Amino acid sequence: MKGTEMKQENIPKNFKLFGQQWQIRAGTELELEGDLGRCITDENLILLNEHQTEQSSKHTLLHEIVHSIEQKLHLNLTEQQVDLVALGLLDIFANNTEMKQIFTGDDYAKKHKR
Repeated sequence: MKGTEMKQENIPKNFKLFGQQWQIRAGTELELEGDLGRCITDENLILLNEHQTEQSSKHTLLHEIVHSIEQKLHLNLTEQQVDLVALGLLDIFANNTEMKQIFTGDDYAKKHKR
């Protein structure tokens, strides 16, 4: 069963992690089983519940991205650890625009191009 397109334009449909292409899309109720998001590592897929506030969507997306990293690296983090790392990153990026620039600016992209 397919999900729907994400309603928030600022959420990308794809991203690259460790050389692999990942997809982000809205999940169906059946796929999400009541959760706000889900990371399906074997399919390189992140599902999001589209019925959340913008702030909640950002937190959920970052939470699932942390899951994608920790699962690919076999870190075996607990759900609480994943959530707290996501909250910390969200706070850093939300409250320190210059920190975002370090990683998103042209200089960083040129130095770390794969």
